[in-house]
Amino acid sequence: MKTAVIFASSHGTTEKVAAQIANELPNTDIINLKKQSKIDLDLYTHIVVGGSIHAGQIQGVVKTFCKNNMVKLLEKQIGLFICAMNEPDYDTELKNAFPELLMNHAKTKKVVGGEFLVEKMNFIEKFLVKKIAGVTESQSKINNEKIHELIAEISQ
Repeated sequence: MKTAVIFASSHGTTEKVAAQIANELPNTDIINLKKQSKIDLDLYTHIVVGGSIHAGQIQGVVKTFCKNNMVKLLEKQIGLFICAMNEPDYDTELKNAFPELLMNHAKTKKVVGGEFLVEKMNFIEKFLVKKIAGVTESQSKINNEKIHELIAEISQ
């Protein structure tokens, strides 16, 4: 059983979560979609796909990857995760992050919390986060319990 953790990260939080998942699953490769676009999915029996939510949407590169590889992904054991900070909208953001067919097929899907890393944001991101979320300082709300649930469920 070989696993791929495939992700995109804007400020590093999703990369941190992906690394934690990869470190806790044996025989796992970690693949950053922003650095590697060609992936031989035939090498893997289990695939975990993740990204982060910004303004209610996951990164386009994650959506494109899922759409372009749908047939192969539906042949695998799939886990999906998002990093998000708008707790009241977790369910909606998770549902909208991935194609419905993939969501229905996934063995596990989790919202694993997230971070506001103000020091890594550009001016517009800082302005929006301050205006919408009232956040002016960096904060972390990564949910390790949800990460461990995802790991346990994809391992079964």
